[in-house]
Amino acid sequence: MQLMSWTLARLGSRFSLLFEPYQRRVMHSALGRFLDQPVDLMVGLIEPDGRERVLPFTTRGTLLYNCEQFERINSITFRGYSEGYGIRFECNVHSVFYPQNEELCTMPAFYLEMRLSPAGRVRSTRPVADTPDKVKLFIRIDRPDTQIDVSDQENGRIDLRYTNNVTPQGPETNKAPIWPDGDHAVTVRERIVSLNSGCDTDVEGRGLIYELPVTDVGSGIKWRLVWAAHCGDAVLRAGRGDEAADGRFRYCRRCPDIDSVVDEAIESRDDRLAHSRRFEKILDQVPLEAAQLHLINQSFQAFLGSTYWCDLDNGREWFSLSGGLCFFHSAIDVEYNVSMFYLSLWPRLLELQLDEWADYSERHEPSGGCILGHDMGQAACVTGQGYAHNMPVEDNANYLLLIQAYAHWTGDLSIVRRQLELLVHLAKYLIWTDRDGSGFPSEGLANAMDDASPAVQFARKQTYLAVKRLAALQAAADLLGCCGENELGRQCEQLVEEGAPKIDEEAWLSDHYVVCVDRSAAGILDVWTNQPLPYEEIPGWDSYSIYTGNGLLLPAMIGQPLLVELDHLKLDLANASRETLGRYGCGHSSHEPEDLWISQNLWRDHLARYAGITIPTLAQRYWDLQLMSNTQNQSLGFVDTYISNNLCFSPRGVTSLGYLLAAPRLVIDRLAPGGHRISVNPDRHFHQRWPLLPLADWSLGKVPVCVVDSAGTVFVEGMLETVIVGGQETSGVIG
Repeated sequence: MQLMSWTLARLGSRFSLLFEPYQRRVMHSALGRFLDQPVDLMVGLIEPDGRERVLPFTTRGTLLYNCEQFERINSITFRGYSEGYGIRFECNVHSVFYPQNEELCTMPAFYLEMRLSPAGRVRSTRPVADTPDKVKLFIRIDRPDTQIDVSDQENGRIDLRYTNNVTPQGPETNKAPIWPDGDHAVTVRERIVSLNSGCDTDVEGRGLIYELPVTDVGSGIKWRLVWAAHCGDAVLRAGRGDEAADGRFRYCRRCPDIDSVVDEAIESRDDRLAHSRRFEKILDQVPLEAAQLHLINQSFQAFLGSTYWCDLDNGREWFSLSGGLCFFHSAIDVEYNVSMFYLSLWPRLLELQLDEWADYSERHEPSGGCILGHDMGQAACVTGQGYAHNMPVEDNANYLLLIQAYAHWTGDLSIVRRQLELLVHLAKYLIWTDRDGSGFPSEGLANAMDDASPAVQFARKQTYLAVKRLAALQAAADLLGCCGENELGRQCEQLVEEGAPKIDEEAWLSDHYVVCVDRSAAGILDVWTNQPLPYEEIPGWDSYSIYTGNGLLLPAMIGQPLLVELDHLKLDLANASRETLGRYGCGHSSHEPEDLWISQNLWRDHLARYAGITIPTLAQRYWDLQLMSNTQNQSLGFVDTYISNNLCFSPRGVTSLGYLLAAPRLVIDRLAPGGHRISVNPDRHFHQRWPLLPLADWSLGKVPVCVVDSAGTVFVEGMLETVIVGGQETSGVIG
């Protein structure tokens, strides 16, 4: 694959490497993106004539020929050639991940491997000599304001020591409250250790040199290294008011210093790499297009790099997700999309945040309910909403849909019981927002699409919010019923029954649902300027939009009834996808086809699969945006938006993991009457194997697989519980 910026990161531990080949550097820090510094990383080989050939992460040396990269979900391999001597050089950097293995995933360390193999002919280059038997490799590092020491201890090592200010370096984060007591700097230790004996230190005192044989591919002869980090200081403050407490990385409980991190990384290396590579192989074999796999691989690391997993000084465990450049912690609209990660691989991390969000709610006296803040805080100060305004209908609905999905997906109602009072108050607010009984909310209307037109972003009686509100009230009725709150639950059910037909009646226009049914601009204030809109009728009110069914995907995944007319929904999905199409995907509406969010396109794609329709695959367009945004003079990581917005290094792209749920149409309801109900219903027109990740027993390494054979027969391999396949129950291991 062509060179492009690429991130590797650790879950909850912030240690990250952003490879920027076009800037000839690596952005690096133990505290993550926007808290990093440019590093000159000189990795390569010394040719027999003494010339140093390097990968494109340094301004020194001569670039290896034909540099390229190949990624998997947990690792990236950089390749280049010494064309005159017929040598292929490869450097692999691996960030181990294995679902639900906390110690493995939070270890703040990367594994590096360098290898040499004979290249044979390199295009039409004329060799200057025979391929040598052995070649010297090197790794050198230079980082601003960093003490660097190199020694021959432990087979050879490079020690780094620096201070890291927790003030993010980004135009939108500099305005945030950074730390309650002012700027806050922490001490960081890092160490790069050779696992091969016989290393020499280079004359500059910045790196290691090791002589390696040139051997055939697959020989297993490599230069193996560990790159570890440690920060034991407080890295964030979380909680409201007197409950706020400092938080330190969770790995510090078992690794109090850099020595213990290195020891753990070395002692566990073979086992952890084996687990991580097993997970990579599962993802490598899914029958997705190359662009879809690229999206998963890229966005997965972007997600990991956005996470904090800490222990607070008050004894509380803390997990949150900071959203890219904006640095908002656990914004509910972001987590709504990111739920594809939690539901696929690690539900407990969603549960932690469902409890945390309860502390960030505010009472709403007119409704007798409450509203949730958009986020928990910004930068390292997670003590209250950082966003400019609330999005109460959307965020209340997002929470109710998330907690319902979690409960049905896992069968765990304990979180519902803990947060029962919150659910009651969220539902009361949503009931109140429909001020005229139309089925459409007319209060609390601002939403997350902050680069969209007024029709999409804050118009009265939006169809998107009407559908999501009813889905959330249905979720509230369901969960309240499970906990014996029948009176309010029945009220929610009645509103859903009455409201759903009104949406179809008022919002359906020939072949699609309109954006909003109230086209008047009278009395509407722009949420950003607080000024009246400069027109009488809102432009684009009757446009096609990709958001109509946004609130229906999570309920579909747990087998809940559809709230709108199915035929209308299918038409709306297909027609809106056509009418909103731009170069990089579908815009918010046909009124603004170039203002798009990739994560919302992915969400729409997954809903279409669950609704039983096939729309044109747009993954290559989504990937084209990533390529454009991470080559030449741009380095934006996973970027969710095109030119009118800057949601760069965003975790939202991990919505792409939903491909693995939507393709087999996996439905899990562990609270179904009569016991759990699990079903699959994939397309039968081609041979395929879909790993059912949410049904895996990761401790035993067993992952059931939904198989469609060449005759179109569907069965499940490795399943030890009842599964409904295309409407027919099967049990036991099949195939």
